[in-house]
Amino acid sequence: MKMLALLLFSTVLQGPFSESVTVSSSKPQVEVHEHTDAVLLCEFRTEKDHNPRIEWKKKGKGVTFVYFNNKFTGSYAGRAQIEGATLTIHSVTLKDSGEYRCEVTASEDHVSLGEATVTLSVLVPPHVPSCDVPSSVFIGADLELLCKDKLSVPPATYSWYKDNKPLKATGDTPYSIDTKKGTLKLQSVSKADSGMYRCESSNSVGAPKSCVAQQLKVLDYPLNMTILVAGASGFVALVLICCICICICRRKGCCKKSKKAKSNKPFNPPPPPPPPFRNFRNYKQTQSFMI
Repeated sequence: MKMLALLLFSTVLQGPFSESVTVSSSKPQVEVHEHTDAVLLCEFRTEKDHNPRIEWKKKGKGVTFVYFNNKFTGSYAGRAQIEGATLTIHSVTLKDSGEYRCEVTASEDHVSLGEATVTLSVLVPPHVPSCDVPSSVFIGADLELLCKDKLSVPPATYSWYKDNKPLKATGDTPYSIDTKKGTLKLQSVSKADSGMYRCESSNSVGAPKSCVAQQLKVLDYPLNMTILVAGASGFVALVLICCICICICRRKGCCKKSKKAKSNKPFNPPPPPPPPFRNFRNYKQTQSFMI
């Protein structure tokens, strides 16, 4: 019985349940600056297979091979190397950001496949933002200036300058700034808003970058434009007043057509005109008649 128990205990220790490959990464999140090297750690242990198959894949819209059949594929050829199962990518760019998977296949182990995931984030310093500043605007108009840096990682925050002085929006200022979207909104511009405007993008990776300052002029409306606007406003007001008057008149009933009351009296024709009056005193006979 003792021999049987010892044999069973030995089978449990050396049985198939302990014959498995294990894969892990001591650094599953990796952040590096652009144009530096990224080291994606992958550690594994096998029970029997001392020459396991190692593969690296990258997840995106689909799954692409990075290292397969003992060689690198695609854009990784010539700029990556592998040591054990650890992957090193040289001179990374923003396109290298993403989720990578280390897979180790040990065909002689009972559980033959193990995997670990490493996420690579490539940090990009600010780039010169694109700034949209119109050259002129009419006085009294509302205006929105735009600024965007599409390349920086993490996303940039924005600040605006007028005549090289920072603009700080408060509740009393006639403008507002969205530091995340990069917009500067001016309400009812005046002559004081004329000047040189520029935008600056910044993040935690590198030095801030600024676009070239651009001139904004606030113009008065030309005389003919003023007359046209005033005339159009007066015409619209006149039409509106007429519509209001017609509505009031209809509600009071003064615009309804009055119906003539029908008379119940019989119709009497007018009397004939009197015969013409002849004056016989002055009558003179001019002809004689023979009978």
